[in-house]
Amino acid sequence: MNLEKGEEVVLTKLPSGKWAPHLRLNGFEEPFSLGREFKTEEMAEGWLDTTEANNLIDQFITKYRKA
Repeated sequence: MNLEKGEEVVLTKLPSGKWAPHLRLNGFEEPFSLGREFKTEEMAEGWLDTTEANNLIDQFITKYRKA
């Protein structure tokens, strides 16, 4: 994950009660949904430590920093 200063991945509790990771990138007002939902905050935090999560975040960074 190649986040710059001011960029972060945040976990948000959805109205459904599930947790979803969102990526905040510099230059964008709204965070990007990473398209995943988890039953608990702990499950979402655990997913963020996986290769799948890191690869997905890097794909978003590559796509949107070019814009």
